[in-house]
Amino acid sequence: MRCAALSAAQAKALHDSDGDDCWDSKVCPSRRSYIRNRDRRNQARRRKRYAELQTLEVPEMGLPQITYAVLIVYREPGDSPVHAIAAEVWQDQEKVAQVPPIYCCQMVPSQVHVYIQKLLELLKQNYGIKKFASLVRLDPYQCSIEGCFLHPKVG
Repeated sequence: MRCAALSAAQAKALHDSDGDDCWDSKVCPSRRSYIRNRDRRNQARRRKRYAELQTLEVPEMGLPQITYAVLIVYREPGDSPVHAIAAEVWQDQEKVAQVPPIYCCQMVPSQVHVYIQKLLELLKQNYGIKKFASLVRLDPYQCSIEGCFLHPKVG
């Protein structure tokens, strides 16, 4: 509606029976008013919504504590054997338990999978954890096993 910017008399002259005959006196005045004032109305609505959001109070909710386990695999990148496996149990942002790493160098892949399944059974009994939330892959040189063959003894 380009005629919204025109005065009512100009719009009627342009669109009345002498013009293109699209003027409807029941509809056109309110449409023209809406189009002329929509930016101001929308801005007022935005301000009102913003003000409501500023005063909105979020009720305090006691969120349940989330307990999850992380599997830590010490392994070189690529298709390399697993050096060691460890696990950590977290409750929200706090570590509550840690399964120390064990060597897997002498294990075949099926033995590693069996160990992980037994580890999950233990976690399910103690913490109700059915699966690992994530897997962290670390370089074998970060292995924390005391006396690891990757860490030469100094002294």
